[in-house]
Amino acid sequence: MTYNECVDYILSIPKFADKLGIDNLNCILDIMDHPERKYPVIHVAGTNGKGSTSLFLASILKEKGERVGIFTSPHLIRLNERIRINDDVISDEDFVGVFEKVMKYIDKASKRGIAHPSFFEFVFLMSAVYFADNLIDYAIFETGMGGRLDATNVVRPKLCIITSVGMDHMQYLGNTIEEIAYEKAGIIKKGVPVVFFDRKDAATGVIADYCKEIGENLHIVEKKQYNLLKITKKTIDFSFESVYYRYDSLRIKKTALYQIENAVLAVRAFELLSEMDYNINNNVDEVHIDLKAIRNGLYNMTWAGRMQRIDERIFVDGAHNEEAIKAFCHTLEVLYKEEPKILLFAVSKDKDYENMIEHLGRISFDEIVLVKYNGERSAELDKVKEAFRHFLGSKITTFEDIETGFEYVKTHVEDRLVFCVGSLYLVGDLLKIQEYRND
Repeated sequence: MTYNECVDYILSIPKFADKLGIDNLNCILDIMDHPERKYPVIHVAGTNGKGSTSLFLASILKEKGERVGIFTSPHLIRLNERIRINDDVISDEDFVGVFEKVMKYIDKASKRGIAHPSFFEFVFLMSAVYFADNLIDYAIFETGMGGRLDATNVVRPKLCIITSVGMDHMQYLGNTIEEIAYEKAGIIKKGVPVVFFDRKDAATGVIADYCKEIGENLHIVEKKQYNLLKITKKTIDFSFESVYYRYDSLRIKKTALYQIENAVLAVRAFELLSEMDYNINNNVDEVHIDLKAIRNGLYNMTWAGRMQRIDERIFVDGAHNEEAIKAFCHTLEVLYKEEPKILLFAVSKDKDYENMIEHLGRISFDEIVLVKYNGERSAELDKVKEAFRHFLGSKITTFEDIETGFEYVKTHVEDRLVFCVGSLYLVGDLLKIQEYRND
């Protein structure tokens, strides 16, 4: 098969097919001799920040000299983005090769009456095989949206990370923070340490109780452990008080303030991995933390669509739920408080967009430009406009498609900054448009 034929096949699988649970997937993995068990795994769950935390940790491990496989979702432009080793996204050639391997196993499974995997399960299987074939030192698997019933929960992790718990995907995970936290906590396994960012809300008790019930250690990171030190034109500098060190000179690229939280989670996870490596070697009192790897890894990490500058005065950010929008607004209030701003916004109709828009009402925008992305989940412009009218008095302009709205803001930006937010579909389409024009 050609690359395009492989992609078309995968995309033809319903993304939200009947939830098969991990039993069906484990049956397929039995036939495959469990490629996901051939390397140490870090398993990451949470509402927001999973991808960034995964990439920060991968970047630190890479600086230490490790070869790290990373499985993330969703993709913004190409399906390949979900599978990478260090900084290299899987090539089209390797994509086809792994696809064909997985299909052979699925054909064998089908003959035994085992159901075809879902879209997400299929890509997960591809990543597991690709990592096994390429002799990696670690694999980082990010859950799709939940944890307990997520396809990635077939892994036997060395370490678990839970980034945050917020209101998203309620139709699948529950209608309260406690219910959603329980689903995220489902990745926790006996004998596996857990790193969790404690926001002092209802999720904390659920995560702590889950760990206590199975007798597992919970390693909490909280806001009081880090301090913002300085914001320059290119960097955000901060300190972090952890178990082993007080890190006084950490820095990340000037993207968004919420990335500090993801960075310190990655640092704490790296400390635990280092501790486990030393314990295995019976050197309990000689734990060495590679400070150079931490500093270089944090600064060198890049993650598309997270407060990414795509033009001189235009930024895109993947915030697409209430928690993420709150974090986005905080970044604007601190990093871009004085600059005049335009908002380009699209959102899915199944999101709680009225609460998202209420938070955006904290920010003064000269103009709000509303667009629809191409898909049945895109919210109706009239309803979104009505919600903005309730919370903001800014000028509102609407367009039926993203490209026309983007052209409009580009010709009206003048000395203002444009922030594009509300949906990962919006971010992906804007990156495609920009990529096409750059070519």
